[in-house]
Amino acid sequence: MLNSPVIVRLLLTLAALAVAVAVGVGESALAASDEARVIDVGSRKQLFIDKMLIASSRGVRLVMDPPYMDGRLLVTNDQPWEVKRGAGVSVYDTVLKDNGRVRLWYDVYEGETKARRVAYAESTDGIHFTKPKLNLHEVDGSRANNIVLPGIIGGCAVWIDPKAPPQQRYKTQAKVYPSGQFHIHTSPDGLRWSLLARPKIGHKDTQSIIFWDPVVRRYVLYTRAKIRHKDPRGNYRMVRRLESDDLTQWENEQIVMRADQADLATYKTSTPQPPVDYYGATVFKYPDANGVYVMLAQAFWHLRDRAPIPRLGPNAFDVRLAVSRDGKTFHRVGGWAPFLRLGPTGRFDSKMVWALPNPIRMGDELWFYYAGSNTDHAGQRAPAASKKLTGIGRAVMRLDGFVSADADYAGGEIVTPVIRFAGKSLQLNLDTSGGGCVRVELLDVQGQPIPGFTRNDATPLCGNSVRMPATWGKTRDVSNLAGKPVKLRFLMRDCKLYAFQFAE
Repeated sequence: MLNSPVIVRLLLTLAALAVAVAVGVGESALAASDEARVIDVGSRKQLFIDKMLIASSRGVRLVMDPPYMDGRLLVTNDQPWEVKRGAGVSVYDTVLKDNGRVRLWYDVYEGETKARRVAYAESTDGIHFTKPKLNLHEVDGSRANNIVLPGIIGGCAVWIDPKAPPQQRYKTQAKVYPSGQFHIHTSPDGLRWSLLARPKIGHKDTQSIIFWDPVVRRYVLYTRAKIRHKDPRGNYRMVRRLESDDLTQWENEQIVMRADQADLATYKTSTPQPPVDYYGATVFKYPDANGVYVMLAQAFWHLRDRAPIPRLGPNAFDVRLAVSRDGKTFHRVGGWAPFLRLGPTGRFDSKMVWALPNPIRMGDELWFYYAGSNTDHAGQRAPAASKKLTGIGRAVMRLDGFVSADADYAGGEIVTPVIRFAGKSLQLNLDTSGGGCVRVELLDVQGQPIPGFTRNDATPLCGNSVRMPATWGKTRDVSNLAGKPVKLRFLMRDCKLYAFQFAE
C-alpha cells in the first residue's frame, strides 16, 4: 500500500497536470482567436477606474470615491511682502515630493500693483510648511524672502524632466505679463531659474501642464483653448493637448475636455456663455508608464444672473475627474460629480477649489493639494466670511482609491477579459464590511475554472487593505500560470474593490 507522502506527491502531480491541461486548452483556444485582445498586465497595478478590466459583471457598479478634504489651511500669504492690500495666493501652484521633502511653489499676487511672483515653501511631513529666506530676489528693498521667480509671472507648474541634463532637471511654464508670451523656465534645483524657451502655442491663459510621456516618446502639453463669440459674454474655455520633441515646436493639437451636451442642456443662461466651461486641467500618469491618464478638470460655473453683481453666478470653481487610456480621449467619471468640492461657506475654499499638479503619495495614501479662495472669480466674497482668505489645503484618499467596483449585501461578480500576468501572488486593494468578502477564481480563456483556483478553493478575503493577498486554501502561489492567458472572476459581497496587482 502506498504511504502518505507518496499519496500526497501523487495528488500534487495530478493537480499540476490538471492545471497544465486546462491552461493548454486555453492556449489552443486562444491561438484560434485574436491574440491582440489579450491584456498584458504584467506585474503592474490595475485600477478599476474604468471598464477596461470588466468583460462582464453582475450586481456591481463603479463608484467614484472623492478624497477627504480636511479643511486645514496649510499655506497662505503671511509674510511681510505677501500681505499688501488685496494680496492673496493664486490658483496656479505646484507641489512635488522630491528627495524626502514635499516641495511647494505657489503664486502670490498683489491686488494694487498687479504684480505676481512665484514663491517657495517646503515640508518634511506634508502638513507643516516653512518658507526659507532664499535671498535670491529683491522686493521692497530686501532679499529676505522666499521668492524664486520675480516679475509678473502667471503662476507655475513645476515638473521634473527625465530627459534633461542635471542643470535643466526642473522645468516650469507660464504666461508672463505684459508681453503675454509663454515662457518655459529651467532650473538645476527648483530655486534658481533661467529662461529656456518662448514657444508659440496660441491661447495659454491658464495653468499649463507639461510632462514627458514615455508611451508616445514625446513631451505633451495640456493647456487652454478658447472659442470666441461675437458677443464677448459667449466666450468659453476648453482644454487642449499638444505634442513636442524639443519643448519649442508644438503640434498635433486636439481638444480633450469641453462642455458637452449634458453640460449645455442642464442650465439655461441669460447670455451666449454656457453654464460651465473648463478653465484648465491637471493631467498626470498613474501609476506607471503604462498606466491610465488622470485628469482633474477645473470646472468654472456661471449659470445664473445676479445683477447688479458683475458676471453670472456662482462664478465658482470645483474639480471633476476624467480618465483616459491614451491621453487624448477622456471619459467622465462618477456621473461627473465633484472630485474636489467647495468647502463650507466662508472657509478659505468656499468659492474656488483648484487641484495642484502631481498628487503626493504618503505611505498608503494619496494627498491632493489644492488652492482655495473664499472670493469668487468676480471678486465677490462669501457672505459668511469676515475677510478674504486664500491658500493651499489638502485632500486625502487611499492609495488607488479614485474609483471602486462596489457590490452590496446581495452580492455580485466581475469577470475580466483575458489577461497575462507576471509574478507569484495576487494582491487586492479592497474594503469589505465585517460580513462582506471577496473571493478570486481563476479561469481559462473559455471561462472554465482552473483546478486548484476555483471559487470553492478560494479563501474569502475580509478586511480593509491596499494589498491583501489572495489565497486558495494554503497556497497563494500562482506562478505556474504566469505568462499564460487567464481570466479572473471576483466574487464579491458588501465590499469595495479598487485594484489588483500580481507581485513577486
